[in-house]
Amino acid sequence: MSVSDSRRVRRKQMLRGTLIVGIGTLLSRLLGMFRDAATAAILGMSVGGIMDSFVLAFRLPDIARRLFGDGTLSISFIPVFSKVWQQDRKKAWTLLSVMLALVFLFLTFFVLIGEILCSIGFTFFHPDSKVYLTSHLLALLLPYLIFICMAAITSATLQTLGHFSLPAAIPSILNIIWLSGILLIAPYFTKDPALQCYLLTLCILVAGIIQFFIHFPFLKAYNYCPDFRFSKVATEIRQIFHGFFPQLFGLMSIQLNILSASGIAWLFTGAPDEAIRWLGRVATFPMYSGAVSAIYYSERLYEFPQGLIGLAIATAIYPLLSQHAARKNYAALGEDLSLGLRLQFMFSIPAGVGLMLMSEKMSHLLFQRGAFTPDDMARTADLVFWFGSGVWAFCSLPIVIRAFYVLGDIWNPFRVGLMSCVLNIVLGLVLIWSMAEQGLALAASIAAGCQSLILFLIFVKKYQHIDIKSIILGIVRSCIATSAMALIVAVVMRALPGENSIDDIIHLLLGGIVGIFVFTVVYRFVGGRELGIIIRGYIIKEKTTPKQDRKQRQKKR
Repeated sequence: MSVSDSRRVRRKQMLRGTLIVGIGTLLSRLLGMFRDAATAAILGMSVGGIMDSFVLAFRLPDIARRLFGDGTLSISFIPVFSKVWQQDRKKAWTLLSVMLALVFLFLTFFVLIGEILCSIGFTFFHPDSKVYLTSHLLALLLPYLIFICMAAITSATLQTLGHFSLPAAIPSILNIIWLSGILLIAPYFTKDPALQCYLLTLCILVAGIIQFFIHFPFLKAYNYCPDFRFSKVATEIRQIFHGFFPQLFGLMSIQLNILSASGIAWLFTGAPDEAIRWLGRVATFPMYSGAVSAIYYSERLYEFPQGLIGLAIATAIYPLLSQHAARKNYAALGEDLSLGLRLQFMFSIPAGVGLMLMSEKMSHLLFQRGAFTPDDMARTADLVFWFGSGVWAFCSLPIVIRAFYVLGDIWNPFRVGLMSCVLNIVLGLVLIWSMAEQGLALAASIAAGCQSLILFLIFVKKYQHIDIKSIILGIVRSCIATSAMALIVAVVMRALPGENSIDDIIHLLLGGIVGIFVFTVVYRFVGGRELGIIIRGYIIKEKTTPKQDRKQRQKKR
């Protein structure tokens, strides 16, 4: 196979994986938006702090799932499993079985410790306190992370084998069951918001169990046979867990920053003008009830482009980069990484600006109904605006960090990720006094932007396997096209009156269509080639000669 043919095959593989993961992510994000809209309508955001307690209780196992499942552990697992699979498939199945057993044992121990700590919360605190309710909900949700983390490992296995459809659909299972719980089950049994939260946590636990066991029919199609002989894969297990904890601050720094933002919001939330006792009453609470929920709802909106763009490209490109690194084909690695970053910036820069322009309309359309008040909507829209300013960084980080990992460099992402977490906390604690919860969103965006830029510069200086000129030109072209898009969309949206949901839909649809059209035209005008690469690499079927067709049929046989 010639170099050009190899390049086309790699591009098609990456684009195909990106498309499948992107479609699955799009479906999951849309269902997630419906889920959160329904939750907002029934539970609201500010009343009694109930939603704040539920969000914090759900965020802890969800962050653990991202850390140990979708994030660091699965990223460590993929290169090792891919290498073993190419050498000995029976040994690869042994590696998967042992990994699942170890994750189950470790997380069971972790959950038991968590349950003990939760029992302290609802034993020594008053039933009306936010600590009491949060502890109860967290105690019910902790077992969820056992199943969802094991599901992430099995999903990573299928992705390594080139099966992207089921892993992309897994998050939708949670969203469907969550929707059923909040719309059907919880309202049927009780009208009390606190009791509805309890029922919703049970639905989430059931979803986690289903998300794990649904993988096994698909694994069986690849002749999966459980084998728990640890000694057979002891070396590979050590490779997977080597550097596991340093990777936490690299790959998962965004989630850790959001978790710390939620913790700060929870600690510094109280009644308006209420003095903070544990600070000696020298200051009043800078935020009031609903701050944690506002972060949660706004996060759902900025995660839409992050998942559809950054995570989709990173998930599809990572196995490809791992193969290049294993074969020491650094030229191909740099070429595919450069293309992935160019595609990411082409999409993420206009997506972030579009999110900032449409933050109020999107928040109004999705959330303002039922128990979700206009004040709740305004608080959420403000956070969406500031999170939107960091979308380009949120999308680029998963790709850049994975490039370090495939080359065996875990310490640079660790150091920069740790710096990002510290910077986020310091900025958050400073900005909340003047900007309330908006300061936490701005702090997270600034921290992610600094982390992304520093990591990119380190990679370029240390490894030099990247076409920096094409990436910078792509960023400049995207910024020019995005500026034109923002100007036209702002004029169009200002010219359209209306405050109801129908008007919001018209604003978003028309603004989106006009924005995409203007961006595409200007981007092509200034020399952008990435759209053409996507069309040629996936949508248009490449022409082959009869001789090439015969070779392809012989290869398949």
